[in-house]
Amino acid sequence: MPYREEQRKPHSIGSVMHVSKSTGQLIVRAKEEASIGDFVYDSKRKRVGVVFDFFGPVDGPYIAVKPHSDPAGFVGAELYVEERRRERRR
Repeated sequence: MPYREEQRKPHSIGSVMHVSKSTGQLIVRAKEEASIGDFVYDSKRKRVGVVFDFFGPVDGPYIAVKPHSDPAGFVGAELYVEERRRERRR
């Protein structure tokens, strides 16, 4: 059965440390969980990009965010994802 996703309040995933020179992705030190494919927002709830990958040690992972626009302006910015609860459709 397909799932319907319900949006919830946003929570911080961390701040942007730098922009990857090779891929142009935003690199974030993870403070909270996120899922690949989650939309990422700035503090004004403007969509910044999407969670693309996780890497690094298990006890201190990093998140790669694929940005929708110029990534240079986001260095140092706090990024957020919205909590989602999956419900089964009836």
